[in-house]
Amino acid sequence: MAVTDRSVILQTMAQHIESVTHHSISARTIRRRLQQSGLSARRSLLGLPLTQNHRRLRRYWCDERTMWAAEWNEVVFTDESRICLQHHDGRI
Repeated sequence: MAVTDRSVILQTMAQHIESVTHHSISARTIRRRLQQSGLSARRSLLGLPLTQNHRRLRRYWCDERTMWAAEWNEVVFTDESRICLQHHDGRI
């Protein structure tokens, strides 16, 4: 369960195990067993860690474009997804 769904919480796993095996197990025991198997809890980053050079380059990029008005109408922003203008290949 933890391998297929990394967002599952320990209490949910404990309830699932109890419903299947009819034996109770603590969340702490599950955590220890997962750690023994090489799995551990991780929090996702809220943002990318930026170095001073990254910050300087971003500031430079923004400063270069502060006077843009009409140019922004020519910019396409994406979330790095594939965009097909001529045909549709079934992917979104």
